[in-house]
Amino acid sequence: MSFDIVSKENAKIKYVKKLAFNENFRKRERYFTAEGLRLCYDIFLSGVSIDEIYYTNEAAKKFSEKIDELISYAKRAYCVPVEILKEISDTKTPQGIVCLCEKLDKQFSLNTISSENKIIALEDIQDPGNLGTILRTAEALGMNFIVMSKGCCDFYNPKVLRGSMGAAFRAKTFFADEICNAIECLKKVDFKVLGAVPDKSASLITDVNLSGRIAIVVGNEGNGLTQGVLDVCSQKVTIPMLGRVESLNAAMAAGILMWEIMREVRG
Repeated sequence: MSFDIVSKENAKIKYVKKLAFNENFRKRERYFTAEGLRLCYDIFLSGVSIDEIYYTNEAAKKFSEKIDELISYAKRAYCVPVEILKEISDTKTPQGIVCLCEKLDKQFSLNTISSENKIIALEDIQDPGNLGTILRTAEALGMNFIVMSKGCCDFYNPKVLRGSMGAAFRAKTFFADEICNAIECLKKVDFKVLGAVPDKSASLITDVNLSGRIAIVVGNEGNGLTQGVLDVCSQKVTIPMLGRVESLNAAMAAGILMWEIMREVRG
């Protein structure tokens, strides 16, 4: 089988590579890349438009049925050698498929949350792996409305997309220029906003009434929630812990808090 692109200096390869590794370029161009069969196929199943697909002969043979579907679905498809595919991949052992997609025009307004009862808000989450895991866990638990501060890491970072296992394409998201203002808006429509802190003086999440409209706010990995956010939260809550551990990884803490909140929904 002949290759459609054979040079690392090809303009398309340079463009996709820059998208994969440069956040500011992604923001300016409003395109992103997704890598790996499962994630690319999730994009297809979620109805997201795929502008271009880059794949290797090896991937086409190993995953023939799904690769054929993706090639048919994409606007354009290019077969490339393994060494070219590695140029546009940010993983050590790429599966041999990369998609190029336009950023989703799907940001929801806080005015659309009338049917939502449980929300997670994130202030300045910086680790892409943490953000991806939180998105994935939120979908798994049925908490599909997510408020994110402008200080969070890039939503379209390849590690975020892989970590979310496709949840990023299905979640209802609101990117807040001012997270405190967003919290105040939630309170005006009867949300109880809980600020998560590693503080023994805070209320245990297991002791808090979680019925009705609840929003849980999780902060930055190193610094937690800012004082400004804590000042506008309805209540501070913490996770009961044993031993000498004082805090948890942000994604782990968010998962435990969401599980506890969604237990109220499940009864």
